[in-house]
Amino acid sequence: MIKSRNDILFLLNEYINTKHEINYQWFSADAEKSSAEKQTKYRYDIVLGKLQERDISTIQTLKMGVSDVALRDEINQYYAREIKAQKELEHHDIIKQRKLENLEKEFQGLRALPIDEWIKQYDSWIRELKEVDNLPDHEVKVLLFLYYAFENYSAIQQSPYSSDINYLTETYKSIFDKQSQFCKYGLVPIDCHRMLLLLNPPRIYDHAINKTFFTKNIPVHLLKIFSCMMSHGMINSLAVRLLNKPGYEGCMSGTYLMEAVERGKPFDLANLGSYSVSKLYSTQYEDCLWINIDPQNITFEELCSDFDNYEEMIVTQVVHLQYANFDGDIYITHLDHEYIFYSLNEYTKRLDDINQKGTAKQRMKSFKIDNSKIPFTFRCEISRKDENGKDLPVEQEQFLCYVLDCYFKHKDLLSEYFQKVIS
Repeated sequence: MIKSRNDILFLLNEYINTKHEINYQWFSADAEKSSAEKQTKYRYDIVLGKLQERDISTIQTLKMGVSDVALRDEINQYYAREIKAQKELEHHDIIKQRKLENLEKEFQGLRALPIDEWIKQYDSWIRELKEVDNLPDHEVKVLLFLYYAFENYSAIQQSPYSSDINYLTETYKSIFDKQSQFCKYGLVPIDCHRMLLLLNPPRIYDHAINKTFFTKNIPVHLLKIFSCMMSHGMINSLAVRLLNKPGYEGCMSGTYLMEAVERGKPFDLANLGSYSVSKLYSTQYEDCLWINIDPQNITFEELCSDFDNYEEMIVTQVVHLQYANFDGDIYITHLDHEYIFYSLNEYTKRLDDINQKGTAKQRMKSFKIDNSKIPFTFRCEISRKDENGKDLPVEQEQFLCYVLDCYFKHKDLLSEYFQKVIS
């Protein structure tokens, strides 16, 4: 009897590997060589594809049975996440609004009905699939458990807050030493062995091992700025976070049509003018934006009332830089972005105490710039597209503002802060 997701982690990891292989087939030239039938089976769902292929591990698992508590828990997690995602969408058309209403109705039913009644009323779609024609009810429940458990497990693996690098470690454990950016922070350096591919989605090509990896938690337009700055000698050392995948053989330079194309938006902090380090000041800004400045460091931390949760931890964002004076001019020598993980008790204290640390989980960096010499007043060109893919007017803005705009949610607080700085 399956009592929790932990009982089938081996199978979920097999599903993750299959998803990776299918994505590779769709994404690469090998798609033409692969089985069209297999791709059709797996086009929409890995679990149902496994059932259609009569995968031995899946068939054996169906016979194990699943507790109602475990099934309800997975369904509950799935609906909570989907409802949250729908509410966070910036535009709610009629179709999306109806989807949200249906999700909330089904979620309420899950709380009120016995699990078997809920399945009959809201998950009857499972019985409409030809793949389950001969399955008894108790195996259908396991199949539903596998479906929701895999959706939840995939969401955790794909979360921006997941710091799992087991696949990457398997690839790079014999390449990077203990003092490397990879072993310290889980970041991979951009150097003579690894190059940025500024496509959608962004990725790197490691020609030393002939593999392509997709980057994580760095928008492509920011990577383009970094690349330009590297070519001009302003950034000397850049390391980035990669998706925790085994990587794809060869240099993959195509566009992944199964992914949403990243669209730019007008820069929220545009036309603020210029500012210097001497104008910046430490402040606590409406309990959401904290800026801490000393003679060598500047730290921006965003604490949101609508904070993000990840595995019962509260997540905040930090942009940290170090600066130095060279011949009377101020330069940024180090810059990074990271997620901080607080327990509820730590976060409650952090609201009033800038020295309170988040120790619920090791902080996770998205990128790290070192040994660099970026003029503090450097203005980067911002080239983006609108929601229809048309080019927006090119803007120029101070580099630090641009980095903050790429990550922080509360643009209004950033704007108000910098308006004060330049006034």
